[in-house]
Amino acid sequence: MKAAKTILSSVVAIGVIATLSGVSQVSADQGSKMTSLTSVKSASVEPALYQEVPKFQKTLSKNKVIWNGKNIELIANIVEEENVPAPESKVIRSIVISKGKMKQTIKADDLGEKWHEVIRVVDSNSGNWVTVQAAKSAGNAVILVNLKTGESTILNDRLAEEGKKGVESIPSFNWSPVEDKLAISYGNTEKSSLAIYDANKGTFEYIPRTINYISTGVILWHKNGKSFDYISEYPSDQMSLFRYNTAAKKVKPIKKMTRKEFQQFMKLDK
Repeated sequence: MKAAKTILSSVVAIGVIATLSGVSQVSADQGSKMTSLTSVKSASVEPALYQEVPKFQKTLSKNKVIWNGKNIELIANIVEEENVPAPESKVIRSIVISKGKMKQTIKADDLGEKWHEVIRVVDSNSGNWVTVQAAKSAGNAVILVNLKTGESTILNDRLAEEGKKGVESIPSFNWSPVEDKLAISYGNTEKSSLAIYDANKGTFEYIPRTINYISTGVILWHKNGKSFDYISEYPSDQMSLFRYNTAAKKVKPIKKMTRKEFQQFMKLDK
C-alpha cells in the first residue's frame, strides 16, 4: 500500500444559532483515572463560526457511481456478486480519480478488503488532497489521495501502523480550512477516539479524551482553523458538544445536545 500524505480540508457552514447552556457533570473511568465533564457558562455559537464543507454531486448508474466536485471527478466502478446477500452483493472493483492531467486508479486489490459503496467525497481547501469514505462489510474506511502525485493511503491502515487497535471505522472527518490537516474520529461500535492527520507530514496528533466516548458523529472546524467542535456520545444515546483548541491542545466540554440539535448539526456536515 502506498504511503502518501493526505489531508482533506472539510469545513462546515452552520445556519443555526445555538445557545450553549451549562453541562451536567458526567464521569467515566479511564483506566485508573476519573475524568468528568465540567460545567460551562452560557455562551453562543455564531453562524459564521464554521465554514462550509465543499459538496460533490453524486450520479448513479447500474455499474458505477460518479462524484463530481469543482475540479475533481471520482468514478467508482461496481460489480454485483452472485449468491451474496443484497447489502454486500455490490463491490467496488476500482476507483478512478481525475483532476486536470492527474488520473489515479485504485484497484480492489489495493484496498485490502471489499469496499461496497462510496459514502462521501471531500477535497481539501488547498485543492491538493481528496478524501474518499467507503463502506466495508463492517464499518467504513477513508482513503486519501494526493492530487499532485496520485499517491494514496488508507487512514485505517496508517492508524494500525501507529499501534491503534480496533480501528473498524473512521465515521467522521473534516479538513482544516487553513492547513492540510484532517480531523478524524476512529474506533468501533464501543469506543471512539479523535486525531488530526497532517497530510503533508504523514503524522498524527492524538486528541485527549475527556470521557470514554462511544461514538463521534460530527466534526466541525472553526472558520479560523484554530479550533474544531465535535459531538460525541456518552453514555448511550446521550450526546455532548466538545471543543478542541489546536494551540492549547485541550478539550473543553460545551453542552449536552438533544437529539434534534444533533440531527441539525449532522445536516451541516453531510
